[in-house]
Amino acid sequence: MIKTGIVGGTEATAAYLMRLLLHHPDVDLRWVVACGYAGQSVAHVHPMLVGDTDLTFCDEPSEELWQGMDVVFLCDQQAAEPSWLEQVPPTVKIIDLSPRYRLSDEQDSGFVYGMSEINRRRMVHDCMRVSCPGDVAMALSLALIPLAKNLMLNSELHATVVVGNPQATTGSRVALAEQGAYDDQVQELHKVLSSLQASFGSPIHLTAMTACFARGMLATVYFKSGIDVEMVRQLFEQYYDDHNFTFLVDEAPRLGDVAGTNKCLIHIAREDQYLRLTSVIDQQIKGTVGTAVHAMNLLFGLHERVGLML
Repeated sequence: MIKTGIVGGTEATAAYLMRLLLHHPDVDLRWVVACGYAGQSVAHVHPMLVGDTDLTFCDEPSEELWQGMDVVFLCDQQAAEPSWLEQVPPTVKIIDLSPRYRLSDEQDSGFVYGMSEINRRRMVHDCMRVSCPGDVAMALSLALIPLAKNLMLNSELHATVVVGNPQATTGSRVALAEQGAYDDQVQELHKVLSSLQASFGSPIHLTAMTACFARGMLATVYFKSGIDVEMVRQLFEQYYDDHNFTFLVDEAPRLGDVAGTNKCLIHIAREDQYLRLTSVIDQQIKGTVGTAVHAMNLLFGLHERVGLML
């Protein structure tokens, strides 16, 4: 069993992560840190976990709690600061769900970028620290990686992302996300694409919106391209053939097709001189905690789908 701990336990991300870990057949979730909540029931703070666990929060892991631990998940940015990381024993692997190390250089930080679709081998072999991608960067990257890998991104990209809001009221209103909220993830996307296609330097124009549905993310990106659509489909099918959660579909995907799963569905179409790619994910799962659990599976030599057949 993989002996596991979580830091930042009051975050919503931690609740979704705990739901996956508590039902993972190879995980023993030992403790959850939440400063100021010591002794309080995890299920009381996160009612979605009622009946799933009797764990209570602790203020910080003691030397005794660290003994025998295999991996710790960091669910808030404060826990990912270097001063806190120094407390983690060198034998314990770290999976960071905060944005702290997404844009960092691996040689400087020691964190491998945790997108299995491009870094699976890095996580399988002697990897100790993983930084999970942002949800917007994930949805858009998956729609563009096969093209970047084949040096086919040679014009500016126009992207629109519609993100569900768990606190949204009913209705049809769609609101623009706060200006600049996803700037770092645009940089993250640039980093991913240029790591695959060194010549890529085109601008990425992103419009992000929050919508009145509880969960899910729909991302559409289009750009000028004369590439034959059938050729693009073949490239995508070849690239994702041995990946377990990303699939090409023949019709425009719906959010309901991926809700509560670790899947990404991608649709390819042409509109005049533009190639249009649409991807849908569940931003709480494939966009966040599912990716973290996927990374853990790779770090410990498990099959990628273990605990993620949702």
